[in-house]
Amino acid sequence: MELSNLNIKNGLCISLGANIDSKFGSPLESLLVCKPKVEEIVKEWGYQSITQKEQKRKSNPNFLWSSIYETSPYGVEDKQPNYLNTLVLIKSNYFPKPSKINAKLLLKKLKKLEIIFGRIKTPKGKKWLSRCLDLDILWWEDFHTFDKQLILPHPRFMNRNFVITPLSEILSRSQKIKKIDEPRWSISQ
Repeated sequence: MELSNLNIKNGLCISLGANIDSKFGSPLESLLVCKPKVEEIVKEWGYQSITQKEQKRKSNPNFLWSSIYETSPYGVEDKQPNYLNTLVLIKSNYFPKPSKINAKLLLKKLKKLEIIFGRIKTPKGKKWLSRCLDLDILWWEDFHTFDKQLILPHPRFMNRNFVITPLSEILSRSQKIKKIDEPRWSISQ
């Protein structure tokens, strides 16, 4: 599915998740500490390419954060604690031009943040282990790239409820939506 079909073109989306304690505490405490750090990283990264003149009139990026959701681990064989997940959709006129180099630069900064929180590198051949912090770039505007380090848009984000539910929350804030209560449509119990 094209991102423009989801009304999310012209944005950058990052997911955050945790299911074990970090150096900053519980998964909830970790996400609370991480939120302003992600904003700081994105601002610094976003302003890297603007000129001095533009910097004088720059506006801050608009960070649209979802609520935090508790979800069961996905695709795991061993028992794990539930995850806490959130995501942020960021809109800005001052991001660098979408490119593989710029996307990897942001990813590198996010991976350094994971290490600060205590994340240990996942061993080869292992997937979906417990994490004290997991940061992923889900998409950046309509930019597409595919290599060993980074695939954009994230290949599986459309199949993950821990992404779709927070995303629908963010998108619904800018759209008037009303639930129709129609008895003939109700599901009988």
